Amino acid sequence: MSERPLLLLDFDGPLNPYRARKPPTGYERHEIVEGAKTWSVLLNQQHGVELNALADVFQLVWATSWEHGANRLLAPLLGLPDDLPVIIWPEGARESAAGPMRPQSWKTPYVAEWVRGRPFVWIDDEVNRRDRAYLSTVDGIGPHLLHRVDASRGLLQGDFDAVRNWRYGSRR
Repeated sequence: MSERPLLLLDFDGPLNPYRARKPPTGYERHEIVEGAKTWSVLLNQQHGVELNALADVFQLVWATSWEHGANRLLAPLLGLPDDLPVIIWPEGARESAAGPMRPQSWKTPYVAEWVRGRPFVWIDDEVNRRDRAYLSTVDGIGPHLLHRVDASRGLLQGDFDAVRNWRYGSRR
């Protein structure tokens, strides 16, 4: 296979443990200001190191509601390239996920369409068995790993190990 598998990255939850009562070990609070908006996020600089190392094997892709803001505002804080591909969510996407095989995450149908059969790992705090079941019904979906991260802890070393150890000959 000539193309690297994709590594789809959600921000809030995996990289910013927004449900943490206090900053987990290794995280620092950052204030992001753009125009009249200010966001307070928790970031761990080691995540940038780990993700840059994974970029040798995977094509990193933002799969976050921050969309292009992830490249502009977040990537520099993590030491990531500021030109990563971005999944753009259609207007009303959060409200439109419905149907008998409704996934847990509103992003799932759009991720399935965006990856177009390529192998992928998706790191998110919202994915679960319903998303796996949904993807199992999608024609032409490539081998994949949906990896859920606890939004109160963020990414841990074991999460990076799971991504590194995934072999894209399997579907999970």
